[in-house]
Amino acid sequence: MVEFALVLPFILVLALAIVELADAGVARLALAHAAAEGARIGALTNDDALVRSAIDAAVAPLDPASLEVRIAPAAGEAPRTADPRGSLLRVELAYPLPAPLAFAGLPRLVLRGSAARLVEWTP
Repeated sequence: MVEFALVLPFILVLALAIVELADAGVARLALAHAAAEGARIGALTNDDALVRSAIDAAVAPLDPASLEVRIAPAAGEAPRTADPRGSLLRVELAYPLPAPLAFAGLPRLVLRGSAARLVEWTP
């Protein structure tokens, strides 16, 4: 009984670490997929609103409200204003993963995903 009481905290910490690592892995895969879908839609339509809606739909297990989306170049910048065909469109996502022990002063883990596609849309 004493040995179990001594080993139990280590087992619980290990189990918590495995769960958090799995959660971070799922979030990372979801971010990579959502960034790729957003870049694909942006390359085909050149519309930031459609890019954001595609990202919100593709980031399924994560909360889209917590997601930070950056599209470069922005809709009003040079290659996307005239004839953007052949220019590079980048979509970068950042998602703060809530830490289970954040109250203890541990920093929040920010996961990132990015993708780039060549714009095929012509005006």
